[in-house]
Amino acid sequence: MTSNLFKRFLQLSPRFQFHAAPNARLFATAPSPTVRSPYRHLRTLALGGSLALTAYTLGAIYPHPYITFIAPRPAPGPPRDPDSPESIAYTTALEQSLQTLPLLTSLRNQPDAHEWYETRPYANYPDQVRVNNLTAGALRGPGKLALPPLVRARRDESEAVVILHVGRGLCGHDGIIHGGLLATILDESLARTTKAVQQMMGDPEAAKSTPVLLSEGMPPPPPKA
Repeated sequence: MTSNLFKRFLQLSPRFQFHAAPNARLFATAPSPTVRSPYRHLRTLALGGSLALTAYTLGAIYPHPYITFIAPRPAPGPPRDPDSPESIAYTTALEQSLQTLPLLTSLRNQPDAHEWYETRPYANYPDQVRVNNLTAGALRGPGKLALPPLVRARRDESEAVVILHVGRGLCGHDGIIHGGLLATILDESLARTTKAVQQMMGDPEAAKSTPVLLSEGMPPPPPKA
């Protein structure tokens, strides 16, 4: 009876302009809890594991180039004997690749190519000096500094391009050339430029300085007036 009186009050009251549906329950009880499958989390875990395994397998078979910088694939070491037929074939193939580099071909075909000279430092370095030199001796060989550098420089020494091969045996982290070696190459390349400029200016101390990387093959100093 109380429920019927409350319905009539709602219908007659001007503040409540809605009608209760016939046989509607005014006070609904809480919804019954949803029963979840006990295997729901197991299915999610299995799906995630399958996706992860598939991604790992595809990444191992077809790695992105950036991934190989972080985790390069294992590679065989270079030939140990620099005079073996295998080493000679190795360096010969590298030399052919160097001579056909697009950059080098472009430099040789520039309109001002006659204003440049080309040299191969350390190609004729004396053995008695080479044996106690880091970049010309200890680091020379297949898998390291296998070829003499190739230098193209302007005759006025205002610009130079140095091309050299650095092998995988000179890595710090596998696949990444050791930073100290790169700093050494940069240091000695700049030393060559400094020495060449001093020599062109007629500085007598330039001829007395100790030969450094890439210093061999520079043009002779200008004749004194």
